[in-house]
Amino acid sequence: MSKNKLSQVFWYAAGVAAILLILFTYFAATWSSIKSAQAAIDTCSQAFCDFSEFYYRMGQAVFTTDVPITGFVYSPFIAILVSVFPLLGLNISLVVWGVLQILAIFFYLFLFHRLVPAKLPIQLLFITLTLSSFPLLHILSWGQVGLFTIVAILAALYYYERGQLVIAACLIAFAISFKFFPFVFLILFVIRRDFRFTLMSLAACGLFLFIIPGIVFGIEGMLHFYSVLFGSYQHFDWVITNYNSQYFPNLMLRMVDAIHYDAHAYLPVLRCIAYMIAFVNLTLVYRIWRAQVRLADLWGFHIIFLSIPFIMPTSWPADLVYLPFGQAFLFWWLLNGRESSHEDIVTQRRHRIILAVQLVLLLISVIFSNIAFFNFIGDRILFGSLGFIFWSNLLVLVASYLKIHRLINPPLEKCPAVIT
Repeated sequence: MSKNKLSQVFWYAAGVAAILLILFTYFAATWSSIKSAQAAIDTCSQAFCDFSEFYYRMGQAVFTTDVPITGFVYSPFIAILVSVFPLLGLNISLVVWGVLQILAIFFYLFLFHRLVPAKLPIQLLFITLTLSSFPLLHILSWGQVGLFTIVAILAALYYYERGQLVIAACLIAFAISFKFFPFVFLILFVIRRDFRFTLMSLAACGLFLFIIPGIVFGIEGMLHFYSVLFGSYQHFDWVITNYNSQYFPNLMLRMVDAIHYDAHAYLPVLRCIAYMIAFVNLTLVYRIWRAQVRLADLWGFHIIFLSIPFIMPTSWPADLVYLPFGQAFLFWWLLNGRESSHEDIVTQRRHRIILAVQLVLLLISVIFSNIAFFNFIGDRILFGSLGFIFWSNLLVLVASYLKIHRLINPPLEKCPAVIT
C-alpha cells in the first residue's frame, strides 16, 4: 500500500472514529437506555419489534400454513427466507438480525463510496448524515427491512455499471421481493433500451416470486398466499391517519384534518397529483439519460428514490432511508461544480444565487431528517404528523430539480467539461 493510500485510510478511520464518538456521546446524553430511545422514537418497546412480531412468527408458520400471518406484507419468497430463524431460537435470531442490520449499514456506506467519487470530507459527511438520520434510527428501533431494500437497489446499480448483470438482476429481484415498489427502477433500463437486462431482471423476479414459492408451497398454496397478501393491501385504510406515513396524500389529509376540515373526499385527487409528480420525475429520468449527463444512471436512481413518497401508499420513515445518500450526493455535486467561463457576469451571478438556494434547501432537509431535530421537537406524533421526513425528501427533490434543469440545458459552448 502506497504512503498516500495509507494516509487516506488513516484519516478516514480517524474521521469515522470521531463521528462515532460524538454521536454515541450525544445518544448517551439524550437517552438513558436503548429502551428509552425506542420509547422516544416510536411505540416499539422491545428489541426489533417488527422482526419478533412478524418476520420470526412468519418463519414459524411458513411450513404449517400457506396463509401469511396478519401483519406480514412481503412476498412468499421472504417468508421462506425468514423460516431459518425459528431454527435458531428467538434470542439468537435477534442477535443475528442485529448483525444483519449492522452489515446493511456497512454496505450502505460502502456503496456511497463506490458510486459517488467524492473525497474524504463528503464521505465523512455522508457517514454523519446516515448515522444521525431519523429514518435509520427508526429502522434500527423496529428492526425493519427498509435498509435491506435500499442497499439491494444501490448494489444492483453498482454491479450493473460493472457489467455483472446476473448479480444486478438478482439484487433488483431481491429488493422487489421485499416491497414491490422497486419495480419502478426497471423503468430506467427501459429508458436506456437495455431490454436484455430488463428481461433478466424480470426472469429473476419470476424465479424469486413464483418459481421458488411454487416449489415450496405448491402452485395453489403460492396463489393463495398472494391472494391473501393482496387482499390485506385493500385494508390499509388505517395508514391514512397514521402519523408515521409520509405518503403525500396521507400527509395532506392529516394536515387538513388538523384544522378540523374533513377532506377525505379529495383523496383520489391527491393521489392523482402524487402520480403526476411521479410521472414528471420519470420524464426527468428520461431527459437526464438523453442528455448523457455524467453519472446519469445514479441521477436516475436518485430521482426515483425521491419519488417514493408519491408512489408508495405507506412511505414509512424506514422507506425513506435513502435521504442521507441523496443529501450527500447532491452536496458533493453542487460543491464540486464549475462555472462556465463563457457565461456573462449576470448569468454567473444568477447561477450563484441558485446554488445558494440549493444549499439552503439541502441544509434544511438535513435538519428536518436529523435525530437532533426530532429530539428538539420532542413529540414523535407531532414530528410524524407534520411530515418532516416528507418535507426533507421534498426539499432534496426541489434542489435536484434546480440542478437537473442546468444539467439538461447546459450553456451553449463548445467545452463539454462544464456539463458536470
